[in-house]
Amino acid sequence: MEMHIAEREKLSYIRDKTKQPAESDSGYEKWYAENQKVKRWLLMSMSPEIMRRYLSIPTAHEIWSALSKAFYDGSDEMQAFNLNHKAFTAKQNGKSLSEYYGELTQVFQELDHRDKVIMKDPDDIKAYCKSIERLRVHIFLARLDDVFEQVRGEILHKETIPDLEGCYALVRREVVRKSTLKGEYENSKASAMVAQHRSNQNWQGQNKTKNSKTADGIDKSSLKCTHCNQTGHIKSRCFELVGHLDWWDPNRAPRKN
Repeated sequence: MEMHIAEREKLSYIRDKTKQPAESDSGYEKWYAENQKVKRWLLMSMSPEIMRRYLSIPTAHEIWSALSKAFYDGSDEMQAFNLNHKAFTAKQNGKSLSEYYGELTQVFQELDHRDKVIMKDPDDIKAYCKSIERLRVHIFLARLDDVFEQVRGEILHKETIPDLEGCYALVRREVVRKSTLKGEYENSKASAMVAQHRSNQNWQGQNKTKNSKTADGIDKSSLKCTHCNQTGHIKSRCFELVGHLDWWDPNRAPRKN
């Protein structure tokens, strides 16, 4: 975080070199606005649980001092090692993109807070920040699930690689695109099934209607044979008189009353 503040030329607000003027001073409003800006950068770099502890602290310098006492120990190399190990071994592994990105950026923010590199030259600071950003883009892309192989390749083949947030935005756009396509496919599949069901119903209805009528269009249900006393045909077409067809099973024939 310190290097990001340095890049914006606001280090004096966390190092207490820009002193708070009196409220009656003409420069108070400008100082207050800049102090609030740096406070917001610091607070937004924290997890919600940690942020709650520092919301009421009035100045950026006091927040920075409190954080340094609570989390930073210059001799504690093990914490920096663990954070770097966490970053390099992180994987999406089926998690949502936002969850994976959130976990990774939280590690990066903690690493920023423990960064011991101190630079004075603005060009050196920008070069250092750019190098760190490039490394983090590679870490983020490398540990994405395989479904993002195509968009990962597209990003890495760009003439100018976006920063970490820009890469996240591009991958998220791919997530939205895939989700939209999946929804359209499911809808079209459901529509096709409904259409097929209706088609089958219409065919069955037409077939039933067709079989229930004679070639002349007479409803068979209105016919009754005076020989076998069954409905659906007349005496001149009664199988008992004219003979059964080869496929007819006499055991299935209804009995006479």
